[in-house]
Amino acid sequence: MASFALARCSVQGDVVVPHWLTERDYPWLADLIEAYTAFVGEPRRRLDDTLAAQATGAAQAPPGWRMAAQVLDRVFRTEIAAVVKPARARAAVFQASVSRDSRARILERVARDLGTTALALERSLFADLAGERLLRAPDEPVHVSSLALQCNLAIAQAALKRSARVEITLEGNARAVVRHAKLRGLICTVSRSPGGDTTLEVSGPLALFKQTALYGRHLAELVPMLPWSRRFELRADCTLHGREARLTLTPADPLPPGLAPKRYDSRLEERFAREFARATKEWTLIREPEPVAAEGTLIFPDFALVHRREPHRRWLLEIVGFWTSGYVERKLRRLRAAGIDNLVLCIDESLDCHGVALPEDCPVLRFRKRVDPQAVLKLIEERDGPGRVGPGVPLRGEHQPTCPQRVAPLRRPSCGDS
Repeated sequence: MASFALARCSVQGDVVVPHWLTERDYPWLADLIEAYTAFVGEPRRRLDDTLAAQATGAAQAPPGWRMAAQVLDRVFRTEIAAVVKPARARAAVFQASVSRDSRARILERVARDLGTTALALERSLFADLAGERLLRAPDEPVHVSSLALQCNLAIAQAALKRSARVEITLEGNARAVVRHAKLRGLICTVSRSPGGDTTLEVSGPLALFKQTALYGRHLAELVPMLPWSRRFELRADCTLHGREARLTLTPADPLPPGLAPKRYDSRLEERFAREFARATKEWTLIREPEPVAAEGTLIFPDFALVHRREPHRRWLLEIVGFWTSGYVERKLRRLRAAGIDNLVLCIDESLDCHGVALPEDCPVLRFRKRVDPQAVLKLIEERDGPGRVGPGVPLRGEHQPTCPQRVAPLRRPSCGDS
């Protein structure tokens, strides 16, 4: 879809100009929805034949037509309708075809053995092929206005996947956006302006050397979260059609809001919380403590670790997703400059996006697939000398970890993606 969506973006000077779908596109969008609806319950190939005929017909297809069709493909899914599993049906017919009987007789004999009819068997033979799967109606009717908005979202996301650097300024709902960026492992720094706005500076896929496609999809997920903010402005330095230009998105652009923001928990974090609670009774794990200011940026730890009998012993823990050696080193430098030495940085070795290894003595906790609570506790004990009192991070009344919503061992397991 990206190529068709990018075709809706032009570069004028040094500015990316998205050509949004608006009410003037509603007539042909309605025709497209009607074409899909007419083939519900039919093999997908029949719809494909009709669409191909329209695309090559005398009347030129409107710009954005292919992109809109791909958006509808996500809504009108297909399903296999077969009395006999297709693989089993093919195997049975293949084995029976060694005889010299006619095709009809072979089908009748095999169908009788499988307890079905020859017609049902024949329909089952290739029912799992993409073109033979039946088109299924969506759970809810597709409205032309929502289709236009989803197409616009695809345009914005396609352009964002061609970015090297993204800056997002938010008023309201900033924590949910930052949380989601962290959940998806995006490489970003967060700062707060004197006026209270939050600014995220995010590396774009083109700034990385590895895992750029997956990273680009995760970055694009931020776009539908932005309309939930009272005010936002996204600025992205992109390379489109061989030229460098800037994309700007604001509330004035016709973009659809995603689902209402909610708490995001990854399986990785949930597993760590669960295992940490079993590993020690001396420490309490608190979810989402207040952000830490460091060299003009904000760092959002995932957990605060507070000793039950000595609450002045407080550590922060952050689990890093995608990373480069430069990103980790900059974060550590900011922490040192701010005098913050009670933060444990955990990095997943499999999510290195640069291919340049960190020095062996770099003060981070490396892991693969899971963060080992015992390794975290060992690291804390090594750094937490006798009588050490950390710099202390205000938790807005959470010095005594009694809030059930933020004490990690008391939270129910989440089904969020890692």
